[in-house]
Amino acid sequence: MSDIAMRYLGGAYIHGVPARDLTANEAAQYGALIADQEAVTGTRMYEPIAPQAQPAKATKQADKPAQEE
Repeated sequence: MSDIAMRYLGGAYIHGVPARDLTANEAAQYGALIADQEAVTGTRMYEPIAPQAQPAKATKQADKPAQEE
């Protein structure tokens, strides 16, 4: 599973903010600055990444063969 929280889209650079995909900690650290700069410039530089859903686990009942009456 990836720990990337924000994907770098390019198009501009913010001094002091890494110009790459950001982890959740980095997104929290730089989020306000990124939002301010995107609003000022009108350029979207980062997009949030939705957390990946965990795969569903099979139930034990599904593993058992059907019982005949």
